[in-house]
Amino acid sequence: MTETELLRKISDDLDFLKKKILEIEESLEAIDSELHPVKEEYLERLNEIKKEGTVSGNEFEKKFGAKL
Repeated sequence: MTETELLRKISDDLDFLKKKILEIEESLEAIDSELHPVKEEYLERLNEIKKEGTVSGNEFEKKFGAKL
């Protein structure tokens, strides 16, 4: 491969990488625009729910007196 061909290949590779970086940045901006901070009390409540576990429909009815 001649020096000119090598430089052309490097240039093409750099152009490709620049394009991919721009695509990644655009994706990150889109993701970032969709994210919202979560209140700490919501996270705490979710942790409480995880600790409590889930209940069946029958258990819910017995505990809360209402059907699902």
